[in-house]
Amino acid sequence: MLDSTRKIFDTAKECFFQHGYSAASIAMISRYSKVSRVTIHKQFSSKETLFRAFIQNFLLEKDVDIQTYINSKGLFWEDTFDFLSQRCTEIFENIPSAIIKADLYHAGQTHCADLLDENRMKTQQAIQMKLCQAINDKQLSLVNIGLSPEEFATNLESVAGGIMLSSSLEDPTEEMKTTLRIYQVASMIVNE
Repeated sequence: MLDSTRKIFDTAKECFFQHGYSAASIAMISRYSKVSRVTIHKQFSSKETLFRAFIQNFLLEKDVDIQTYINSKGLFWEDTFDFLSQRCTEIFENIPSAIIKADLYHAGQTHCADLLDENRMKTQQAIQMKLCQAINDKQLSLVNIGLSPEEFATNLESVAGGIMLSSSLEDPTEEMKTTLRIYQVASMIVNE
C-alpha cells in the first residue's frame, strides 16, 4: 500500500470515528492528513469511495484471523468466542459516541453492504469448518439442536454480530459470553 494511501486511511479512520460518516469530508481528511484534496480525489473519487475502500482494507487485513481460528487447536467454544469478539467489534470499538457509531453502521449498510455480507459469509464458513472439526473430535453435537453445521454457524454468527454491534447493551462482550454458554449447553454431548 502506498504511504499516502495509508496516511489517508489512518486519517479517514480518525475523522469518521470522531465526527461520524455524515460530518466527515474529503476537505477535513485533507486538512488533518496534510494530503491535498487533489491527491485524495485521484485515489478515491468521493467520500463514499474512500469509506468503502477503508472498510474493504480493514476486512482484508482481518482475514488472517480466519485462518488462525480454523487452525487453532483449542476448545471450540473458547476459540469461537475469541474469534467472534474480535471479528464483530474491532472496527468500531473505540468510537466515543453511540450517535457516531449508529451513523457509521448506517453508512456501512448503505455503502458497503456487499463487503459486509461477504465478511459474514467468510465468518460463517470459518465457524462451520471449526464446528465440523469439533463434531469430529467429539467436543460437541448438534443432534439435540436439530440444525446442520451450516445452519448452526449462520445462526451463531448472526446472533453474535447482533449482540456485539448493539449500542443498547452496556457490556456486549459479557452478553455474548452468556449467549455462547447457552449454545454450548445445548450442544453438549449427552452420554446415554
